[in-house]
Amino acid sequence: MKELPPAAAMMRTAQAATGLSDWGDSLFREPFEVLIDDLNTIANLTPLGAERAHRRLFDNLCMRLKTTEDRKRFPDIAKEKIERPIFVIGLPRAGTTFFHNMLSADPVNRSPLTWEIMYPSPPPEEESFDTDPRIARASEAMAFEGFMAPELLAIHPFDALRPEECNFLWELSFLTVNYAAWWNVPNYTKLLYSVDFTGVYQEERQLLQLLQSRRRRDRWVLKTPAHIAWMDELIAVFPDALFVQCHRDPAKIIPSLSNNLTVWRSTFSGNVKPSDFGMMEHQAEGLRKLAAMRKRPGMAERFYDAHYLDVQADPLAVFRGCYQKFGISFSPQREAAIRAWMEADRASHAKGPKHAYALPDFGLDLAQIDRVYADYYADFNVGKER
Repeated sequence: MKELPPAAAMMRTAQAATGLSDWGDSLFREPFEVLIDDLNTIANLTPLGAERAHRRLFDNLCMRLKTTEDRKRFPDIAKEKIERPIFVIGLPRAGTTFFHNMLSADPVNRSPLTWEIMYPSPPPEEESFDTDPRIARASEAMAFEGFMAPELLAIHPFDALRPEECNFLWELSFLTVNYAAWWNVPNYTKLLYSVDFTGVYQEERQLLQLLQSRRRRDRWVLKTPAHIAWMDELIAVFPDALFVQCHRDPAKIIPSLSNNLTVWRSTFSGNVKPSDFGMMEHQAEGLRKLAAMRKRPGMAERFYDAHYLDVQADPLAVFRGCYQKFGISFSPQREAAIRAWMEADRASHAKGPKHAYALPDFGLDLAQIDRVYADYYADFNVGKER
């Protein structure tokens, strides 16, 4: 495949494949059209990259149609309550995945797993949750799309049975940082950061209601560093949300993030040059907005700060501190589940390949980091790993 079909043609094909025609809210249409245009004219996709992008986007079109139909067929889904969800936020590569997975290991919590994010329709059932054929389908799709390649697994633990980020749910709205990260799509990226995200969060809430309608737990534990760009919209849709903000020295984060983006884009496109892709300034701006928001009345009790160096030293102590801050009980049985997950996670990381990179590889230096992130270091007392 040299390029993707036009947006309208892909939508017609998805309608034919599913026998459905109700797309729900129209918020996805413009970003989808802009995305397809950027992919075909700017992204420099390889033939395999175009096949991978097409598979991903076509699956998401079909799932949008199917989940819209599910909500019509099962109107009680809209009555599902989502109370006091915990959102893990902060800079990418600051330990957000570790803390999210640790919270997810508590049996009373629930995080959306990769397979049910990719194929949420029909609503997952409690009885067949661990044997659902969509698990194998998701594994096959991720392998085809390149996510199971060793160089990608070294930077993010993709697995059909692992918890995954909110921005994967946003793929059904076609407004997600995933596409801006995986592909060089500047017009799409500009649109992404200019729209009101309230509709995206409303659709995320609808998907969570669908996912829990036949498999409930006490609370959702959700995560993506990207939330810091749209906190006002998030709180408007999830008014009782709680937040864990993970912190780490940006001098460690920015080269790691830049390396990740370079590797991801190389999975789909040719001639990708190492760069920070504008992330250094973009992430700093998000943190400045978040710091200002946290000073509003009533916000302090809704945030818990998890510093990377503290998590590395004693993760369970930081975990207990989080629950204490939010008034959540914690039993010995649940602590045992957390400890078992930590042991398994430690063993899995010991086997994985490592990436080697440094700030100069991406045209950056420490002086730039210290200047751009001066407020962040001061506002949150972030320790330096130098």
